[in-house]
Amino acid sequence: MKDLRQSPGWAYYLSHIGWTVKTLGKNQLFSKNIPLINRPFVKFQRPDNPLDFRVIDRLAKKEKWLFVLLEPTINGFDKNLFKKAGYKEAPKMSLTHTSSIHIDLTRSLDEIFMSFSENARRNIRKSEKNSLKIKIIDLKKAKTDEQFKIFYQLFANLTKIKKFWAPDYSEYHKKMNGFKDSSVILFAYHNNKPIAAVWLGIFDKESWYMNTGIVEEGYDLLANYLLVWEAIKYSKNKHLKVFDFEGIYDPRFPSERSTWKRFTEFKKRFHGDIIEYPAPYIKIYSLGFKIFYLCTQKFYR
Repeated sequence: MKDLRQSPGWAYYLSHIGWTVKTLGKNQLFSKNIPLINRPFVKFQRPDNPLDFRVIDRLAKKEKWLFVLLEPTINGFDKNLFKKAGYKEAPKMSLTHTSSIHIDLTRSLDEIFMSFSENARRNIRKSEKNSLKIKIIDLKKAKTDEQFKIFYQLFANLTKIKKFWAPDYSEYHKKMNGFKDSSVILFAYHNNKPIAAVWLGIFDKESWYMNTGIVEEGYDLLANYLLVWEAIKYSKNKHLKVFDFEGIYDPRFPSERSTWKRFTEFKKRFHGDIIEYPAPYIKIYSLGFKIFYLCTQKFYR
């Protein structure tokens, strides 16, 4: 199954925030010019293996790329082929998560529920007694963007609670347009007020836990637990095969995304399979940038 970063929705989103989209066989890669230097770098995220490195080299030389950052998928990955093609591991250059949690949706709902931790099961049962109402918005059918605005307000509130940066509404609206035909938002309401939400992307028989939002009352009423369970049930009902939590903290790279530890504990309570992707790989085509890169690597050791 393909990764979300190889979906048409992702290509639409990045193309509307300044990236150039190119296709290489069945895969897509993204390039962006670096200001002043006026030469592009390329990110190539979770493409299907095997890769034709010779074609990548020809494109790089033709279009004067500074470097290619390649974040491999697991299936068919062979690090020896990457090294032979001149790529080196670059864990500090990752632009997307290196680990995630997958929940197998081919099992029965009872099996899935009983596989959760005791804490998760207990909190779901408690939340079901808190008079919460679940509302599912299919963005494809939505006549206005009002529901997405409500979601973004909940998301923005979460960024304040957890103290992390996130793009502004204008950028997120572009992302919404990219996934409008292939995503839903699940809201939890209490006393007719939205208190939590999950934005769920759907691509290639998988559902993706793209973003979430919540207010303090949502935590108090355990709406975050109920929404994950409702998102899993929705995905199962749509005959999808995998529920992807879209990123957790990766102890293999302890200095990267250390703030993710806080929500990783929550996601792990649903006891899915931990997926570890290979480290990012980089190939540099500019001598000047190679010197700069090597100097920064020594500095950060």
